[in-house]
Amino acid sequence: MAPSTNVIAAHLGFKAVALIVYLLSGAIDRGFVDTFVVVTLLTALDFWVVKNVSGRLLVGLRWWNAIDESGNSQWHFENYQDRKQVNSIDSQFFWGGLLVPVVVWALIGVSCVLTLRFMWLTLVAAVLAALLSNAVGYIKCKRDAGRKLSALGGRVLTDGVFQSVRSAMGTTSRERMQPATSFDYDY
Repeated sequence: MAPSTNVIAAHLGFKAVALIVYLLSGAIDRGFVDTFVVVTLLTALDFWVVKNVSGRLLVGLRWWNAIDESGNSQWHFENYQDRKQVNSIDSQFFWGGLLVPVVVWALIGVSCVLTLRFMWLTLVAAVLAALLSNAVGYIKCKRDAGRKLSALGGRVLTDGVFQSVRSAMGTTSRERMQPATSFDYDY
């Protein structure tokens, strides 16, 4: 399976352009408001692309968060059942492109604090909020996929043991080994 170069370019592109615009804003004498608007729009586009496109296509993961009726945050995760569909190069670019910019923007934030550029710190905080949201979402999604995979492995092992016991007992009917549920009984 060949790397998905177009998706990787989109995954990294918005982040790179936002960073370049921010870094060059002083050199090209661009004002704070113009830079804030452009970097925020690029960051919003990046957030959407990573959350809805590149995560699914590069690593087979997707997440979203919803607030239920009682006001509690509910995380929802999706993942490929077959991890063989994920290209290792795609995965490396995805995770690197997801986590490295967080570190870079955090260092820029520290620089803003040390140089007392608090107005620019608001922009850095907005970018970090979007980057961290995706990073946290995908890390939780990857952990959930790992738990599902472990549970699947345990289920396969258990099914194999039950199959061995059934064959040793001479019972091949799967229905005889199924646990009873509330649907099996007439109340």
